[in-house]
Amino acid sequence: MRKILKKFTSRKFLAAFAGVSAGIYMISCGSVSEGTTAIVASVVSYLAAEGIIDAKSAGASADEKE
Repeated sequence: MRKILKKFTSRKFLAAFAGVSAGIYMISCGSVSEGTTAIVASVVSYLAAEGIIDAKSAGASADEKE
């Protein structure tokens, strides 16, 4: 439970959430392509950052096993 709460309060997640929120606001104001771009960019950036962290974590645990 703490791990999930920690992810929701991380700066990466909050920045991605702000980007998605801004994208939704842009879409509601009529800028569909810009809003969609903001949403996609925010989600992709968050996933890339989490992937990099997971890869480093997996590499560190693999090094410890050897």
